[in-house]
Amino acid sequence: MPHNSVQLRSKAVERNASEFLDYESLLIFNPPANDDIDYLSPAAVITFDYGAYQYHQRGLEEKVIFSLEHDANELYDAALIYLPKSKGELDLVLSYLAPMMKQGADVFLVGEKKAGIASAAKKLDSLGSNNSKIDSAKHCQLWQVTYSEQAMPFLLDDWLETYQVCIKEREFQVSTIPGVFSFGSLDQGTELLLNNMFTKLEGRILDFGCGCGVVGAYTKLLNPSIYLEMIDTNLLALICAEKTLKLNSINGKVYPSDGWTDVQGRVSGIVTNPPFHSGVSTEYQTTETFVRKAKDKMSKHAPLLLVANNFLRYASIIESVFGRSDVLVENTKFRVYKAFR
Repeated sequence: MPHNSVQLRSKAVERNASEFLDYESLLIFNPPANDDIDYLSPAAVITFDYGAYQYHQRGLEEKVIFSLEHDANELYDAALIYLPKSKGELDLVLSYLAPMMKQGADVFLVGEKKAGIASAAKKLDSLGSNNSKIDSAKHCQLWQVTYSEQAMPFLLDDWLETYQVCIKEREFQVSTIPGVFSFGSLDQGTELLLNNMFTKLEGRILDFGCGCGVVGAYTKLLNPSIYLEMIDTNLLALICAEKTLKLNSINGKVYPSDGWTDVQGRVSGIVTNPPFHSGVSTEYQTTETFVRKAKDKMSKHAPLLLVANNFLRYASIIESVFGRSDVLVENTKFRVYKAFR
């Protein structure tokens, strides 16, 4: 069953389905996975989430796009945007989609009240005229605006930022973008993990939920002989991870995978600051499933290093899989767990 927040947005769209059916070319952005949108007959669906991409491909096939690339000649007369979880990412998304819209196109924004849809909708004012709320019920809102003029081309480099990280006198650069975890600066959990990173790793090391690539990059710097692989479901994260490796002249393979879906064979170790947020709620399932399947995807004696907030229940999950879970280091907010296959 879809998560309750998905149901709220789905119902808001369903109640107003007639608003979308008369458009010749409807673009849908960021639809949740496990949510049926086929009945809206979109001309295209763009998502930055690999799990959603795989799900919607089943019904819409080549209409679903997991890429920033876009045919400049393909313009749409309407867009339905599902509110991203990050306010900064919404700014990027609106800038990214604007050049794809015809002059006079209608743009709809749907999201939950607790996720900040009301304040997010104010950003539509800069796009055109007649910004208005057309639905507000069941803790969810749907807004609509009409584009007033053709927008400037979207340039990814305008949104990318680079910052310097120094761990134990070892410096390297990190590429970030709005919507990707640890945007603009290193978070405390990752810093704790890096300060206690293993230095005798060998073989094929996987950075799960790589984000901007900081964990994988530093792991490779400390262990130059490893074969580094980095996975994430977020397209923007994968782009940043690639750029982080390039900035530091590090070799590694970066690719999308929803948990273990696209990871072939066994790995020699895992390093991770795993995702647990889904919108405004806490969601464990992705990481829980990943850890529970890890034993069958790891070589004998392969290490797992995982950092998480103290309140998250990963210790019991790791112990149930590996037979033992040790705390390598902790502070008032985070713990670094270690285990071995």
